[in-house]
Amino acid sequence: MQQPERPTRDFQTLFRRVKALGFQPEICIDVGAAGGTGVIYEAFRDALHVAFEPLPDFREQLAKRLSGFKHKIYNCAVMDRDGEMEILRTEQNVLGSSLMHRRSGTDDSRLLTVPVRTLDGVMGDPQPEGQILLKTDCQGADLLVIKGGTETLKRCELVIMETSLFRFWGPHQHDFADTVTFMKDHGFVVYDIVDGIFRPLDAALGQIDLVFVKEDGMFRQKSGWQ
Repeated sequence: MQQPERPTRDFQTLFRRVKALGFQPEICIDVGAAGGTGVIYEAFRDALHVAFEPLPDFREQLAKRLSGFKHKIYNCAVMDRDGEMEILRTEQNVLGSSLMHRRSGTDDSRLLTVPVRTLDGVMGDPQPEGQILLKTDCQGADLLVIKGGTETLKRCELVIMETSLFRFWGPHQHDFADTVTFMKDHGFVVYDIVDGIFRPLDAALGQIDLVFVKEDGMFRQKSGWQ
């Protein structure tokens, strides 16, 4: 099946626009950083970049990518509780590894036990004051990251969350409606939609990055069209 055109604008365009409106976060949090989200680091070069990535596959690459910036790297996953969990390390594409699997067997060689912390637990350590940009890319676990970081969320002005339109990992996975509802209940509304990928099955839109802002924040001071 032929793939449709690009569904949304890209990160570079989003960041140019919010910077033009005066947004300059003191901290950028990158949850599920993999080898590094360079588009965020380059857009906000003066910020402290706090990156989370549990897979050892990416450690050297991530450290190298952040070497020119103020940064902290946590080699752990982020969820709604502290402890340890098994991540399903997808061998063909490590970027698709997820904590959202449901595996009953313990002899699956793809399962890797990783440390897990809550966002509030980490960000409760001494950190700079000021606005936060939070980005999550966690293969279905994104809302659980936020549920473990509701105090940190209060300091965020802009939140970018990977969001699924289908429950790819099973009925326990949160979808688009769950995410929008939870964020609305915590004072955030959708501001933009970035990137997006189509599922191979039928070329339906499968995942997008939702951009949330505070409902009463700097980006929502005017409600008119012009």
